[in-house]
Amino acid sequence: MIQNILYHLRPVLRGFLIGIVTLQAAVAFLASCGRFDPAGHVFPNSIYLDVSQTDQEQIANFSNRVETASRQLSVVLAYPADNDVTATVSVDESLVAEYNSRYGTDYAFLPSQYLDFTARTVTIEAGRTVSETITIGFKGLAGDGADQTGALEIDRTWLLPVRVTSDDMDTMDGSSIAYYLVKRTSAITVAAQLTDNWINFPLLDEPGGLADVYNDLTAVTYEALINIDKFDTTNGFGECNISTVMGVEQYLLLRIGDANFERQQLQFDGSGNGSQFGKLPSKSDPSKRLESGVWYHVACTYDQATRTARIFVNGQMTDEAKDVGVTGSGEDNRITLAMQALGMAESYRFCIGWSYNDYRPLQGKIAEARVWRVARTQQEIWDNMYRLPDYEAENYPDLIGYWKFDEGGGNTIHDYSMYGNHGQAQTDLVWPEGIEIPEINKGEE
Repeated sequence: MIQNILYHLRPVLRGFLIGIVTLQAAVAFLASCGRFDPAGHVFPNSIYLDVSQTDQEQIANFSNRVETASRQLSVVLAYPADNDVTATVSVDESLVAEYNSRYGTDYAFLPSQYLDFTARTVTIEAGRTVSETITIGFKGLAGDGADQTGALEIDRTWLLPVRVTSDDMDTMDGSSIAYYLVKRTSAITVAAQLTDNWINFPLLDEPGGLADVYNDLTAVTYEALINIDKFDTTNGFGECNISTVMGVEQYLLLRIGDANFERQQLQFDGSGNGSQFGKLPSKSDPSKRLESGVWYHVACTYDQATRTARIFVNGQMTDEAKDVGVTGSGEDNRITLAMQALGMAESYRFCIGWSYNDYRPLQGKIAEARVWRVARTQQEIWDNMYRLPDYEAENYPDLIGYWKFDEGGGNTIHDYSMYGNHGQAQTDLVWPEGIEIPEINKGEE
């Protein structure tokens, strides 16, 4: 009973600790500006781990294909000291029992054969507040050979407590220990952060070649995994009532929100020459709101042959319109996505996380984005929300764009389809740590 209460009180306790650390960080800033005199003894100086400044728990999820990985941290002083301060960062297995007792968990200590780290001593020079960077390495995660002999057990969480100590300085309560929750997971662990950022596809702007693959279509499916951080009404660019997933403005676009429409509801805009079904749905439904901070698989389909448009959330159809759109599929009314290759303005280009202007970025995380030149069935969408089985590009010729967002760094997004339509981020991409996308269809594929 008490353990459960303490477990649920963790956010409150962390908030209290964050306030203390924030105050000390402000003092450190003033000291660096020459506006604070440590002799004033507002509170004693102390050291802590930078990663524990806001949360002692550090999520370390790794793909089941990753052999080695690492996490970084530094030792920090609340404010500069007059003398050099030496500190040691080490693993402390004795803290496992304390953690489990406090939070009612039953995690085991990470086996030593998967850890590439020994105690490290660093020095913070007089007048400074931050040590050099310390790397905690993980090794042998995927085991040996094709059968992954000796691999870290899949989908099990292990605990690795790390603490800082010093003979020269007291440690800060609540921030001198970091608990790494280590998991080799079968789930997706990499996604890109598209905040005031988006993915462009310059190869689609050139006539012929790749543009021909994205034009003259008779059916389309868009799908992606998304997690919206905040449904902004204003952002860094101005007023905002749309979060763009992917597509082409006024032609075929999957988005969240619209003018005079529910801000957190998916909408499929098929106003272009090859679709002409308008907006699905046209009316808001608050019961279909997406929530911030939650992973969703979103998809939409349109088929000229059946004249049917659909929207899916987490593999379930939420909206459908039949007998809509074009009444015949001819050369003059095919679906076109590579609009600039046809001489259209830049506002009508295919992007992920952008449409029409800079006011409507996704403002969240994204992974597993795909474009098909067929209308996928509900069963196909449900079965393959998180991955395509036994994937080889040549086995999926109707998949014309496949961006896993699994790079984990850099600004180029690789297209895993057979067409090589690689994307380029508008600005430097952020690749957040601690990603683990829950698979709600697991065991039912």
